[in-house]
Amino acid sequence: MKRLKAIIEDVIVQSDKIQPIIVNFQNGELKDEEVKEMSCGLFHDQKDDKTVLALSNGHIVYKGYRPDCEKESTRTMLVLHNKRTGKVRLLEAERWQVTPVLEKPGVDDSKDNVEEKIFILNKQFGSKRVKRRTEQFEKLKVNVDSIKEQLEKTVSNVEIDRLDLSTELQAEDCMSSGILPPCNRNASNVKDVYNVYDIIPKSKLETLYEHAMEVLNGDVEGKGKFFKRTLKVVQSDPDNVNKIALLLYIEMVNAWFAMPLKNAKRRDVVICPISEEVNQHIIDTYSVSSANGRLRPNTMKDKGLVHSLILALTISNFVLDLELFRIMLETRTSLKKLTDLAKIIGAVPTKEDKKIIVLKVPLPPPSKLTPEEREQNLSPLLSTGWTVQANRDAIYKEFVFKNFNEAFGFMTRVALQAEKMDHHPEWFNVYNKVNVTLSSHDVNGLSQRDVKLATFIDKAATSTGN
Repeated sequence: MKRLKAIIEDVIVQSDKIQPIIVNFQNGELKDEEVKEMSCGLFHDQKDDKTVLALSNGHIVYKGYRPDCEKESTRTMLVLHNKRTGKVRLLEAERWQVTPVLEKPGVDDSKDNVEEKIFILNKQFGSKRVKRRTEQFEKLKVNVDSIKEQLEKTVSNVEIDRLDLSTELQAEDCMSSGILPPCNRNASNVKDVYNVYDIIPKSKLETLYEHAMEVLNGDVEGKGKFFKRTLKVVQSDPDNVNKIALLLYIEMVNAWFAMPLKNAKRRDVVICPISEEVNQHIIDTYSVSSANGRLRPNTMKDKGLVHSLILALTISNFVLDLELFRIMLETRTSLKKLTDLAKIIGAVPTKEDKKIIVLKVPLPPPSKLTPEEREQNLSPLLSTGWTVQANRDAIYKEFVFKNFNEAFGFMTRVALQAEKMDHHPEWFNVYNKVNVTLSSHDVNGLSQRDVKLATFIDKAATSTGN
């Protein structure tokens, strides 16, 4: 072969581009007959941010990363000779090394299997102390499946009272538990439906008047949008000092429920730095004492929200923007929750905007039991001796006591509870017998109020001696 001589006139290196690739296979060479069977492609490894060359013959996959040309001491060049012109071109090539990709066997040993193998090894090759400890540990192991089966048998006969699982408050629940203050449902003037002094006594509210005057004179630093907007509305109100004092009270009740439990349990806790009387009133009204200090269960939180809604309605002339009120609250309270509570106190949303509620007279009457509620709520009562009357939508039961004193004591207890619930049962007493008929006259049938009072009557009769 004739040797050719040439002079290199120019060298152009483009290391930023992929050059022709010479592939080296680790621990082997590619046979000529296998070349046509190989398929290849360039990919980008996002994890390592590198360019990857992948080759496959249908059985084995090979891969390799692009070499760093700057670290190479020499460059590999391909010589291309043009026989027609006699010119020669030198092209830089890259040497890539590829290795076979081997499948990793899956590890199917679970944690339990590994522990069992360790126990076997400990028993076979461990010291006496290790063997003894392994045997003791195996004796203490619990068979989860057998425990699960025993638990299922135990709870299979447990009956769940669906009423106890209900999270939706009813008006009767609120009245019987003291959440709702006394409500005059027969009031002809909306101002007479609720008395704000049933929520906070007037003598205690008056201790906030001095600070209320300062707020009226412009001291609104740190106050929220709801507070400032309400303040603007009541500026020209003749009763503005009293209303600002009520607004301050709402703010303090909200601060009480937003306070961390650890701080609320402290004896020297301060919610109202303005008045010690109001401070103690909030603690006593919206918490319950326990061996571990003061607690604020959900019933207390609902009580605080109900009271705040009534006061806010009173301040704003019985029209309230629930969305602004919700934003003012420092505790997470949904708009639906506030709407449900507003319904309980008798407020209804306006037709134009469902987020605006109005308290007006006459109050909407309580609703009758739905067919679903009748089936769900009356069944427990019917099993204790109550019967549904055939000629009217009412329930009836006869109670027999040892003597007249027990019967009268029973009637006294029921009368106090009925008055508290604003209910008027029909009853007939002869000596030691008391016949009770329950029906809600304002809805002309049975309501949740009747169910609640009937449940209380059964408990009162049991404790009295029936």
